[in-house]
Amino acid sequence: KAVPPPPQSPQEAAALAYRKARPILESFLDIVRETIENGHFVLSESARRLNRLSDQLVTGTMRVLEDYCCMDLNKFARGPEPKLHGSLPILFVLMLLMMLYNAFVLAYMPAAGIPFNSPISLIFHAFIFLVFASFVQSVRTDPGGIPPGKAWRTREAPPPQCKERKHFSNEPRWCRKSEAYKPDRAHFCRVLRRPVLRMDHHCPWLGNTIGFNNHKFFYLFLLYTSSACTLLGISVLDLLVKATLPALSTFLLIGAEGLTFLLSVILVPFFIFHTWLLVRNMTTIEFCEMMRSRDGSEEDLTRSSYDMGIFHNICSVLG
Repeated sequence: KAVPPPPQSPQEAAALAYRKARPILESFLDIVRETIENGHFVLSESARRLNRLSDQLVTGTMRVLEDYCCMDLNKFARGPEPKLHGSLPILFVLMLLMMLYNAFVLAYMPAAGIPFNSPISLIFHAFIFLVFASFVQSVRTDPGGIPPGKAWRTREAPPPQCKERKHFSNEPRWCRKSEAYKPDRAHFCRVLRRPVLRMDHHCPWLGNTIGFNNHKFFYLFLLYTSSACTLLGISVLDLLVKATLPALSTFLLIGAEGLTFLLSVILVPFFIFHTWLLVRNMTTIEFCEMMRSRDGSEEDLTRSSYDMGIFHNICSVLG
């Protein structure tokens, strides 16, 4: 077999090297492509299994609460009857938030010897500011209702925006108490005594019903409060473990740790549950209605007809 002549220029040497290396590169790219495709399949299957596991965990937990803890989810979502009058629940929440702030400023900061402008102090104060801002917005923002105009209040002439129908008669959802057609995902609130747009649930601790206009502030309130409690709890626990403190400081820090633990046990699972609802574009009332569908499969119980994908679901609430 004749030996090919050696290349006469750098360009010929480069072309010869490329021709020899091309089969090896193509084989390597095929292996990479196959690995990516198989890996994508594995990741997709893992994501589906994780999603299914989270659905079973949430629905199973709620059924345990209903069956063994005497918790009526439907009554919880639609509001208490009769209404909790006065501002005592709101004042109670404000008192807890002030106790949380005082625990950090009066107990943790002096014991840890950190100044006000330290990083952890600035982060905690930012969380507290966001907590109070979102709390005030949740309380004072109207959740939304039936749009004004005769189009929604003319019997036997439902507006074209009404897509949902009654389960048994398949008729447009006419509200006899408010004498108007209810928009999609709107429900009658027994506390406000009117339909609420995209009603999630009535929260007595905020003195307001969570609906289309204030759902964002309610979710952010849960997020910031859970973050503040977690930050304070971890900081106090780390200080108690690593430092030897006077008896009074230890007593105050143990009290602060107990407060943050109690709030975290209540708020963090509640925040996780509402995050699960958020990524599925589902309200608490819709979840309760699906829980009542005992004949449906587990997949049907956790599927929302308004699901647009995780990103768009989050944007529909948080903007």
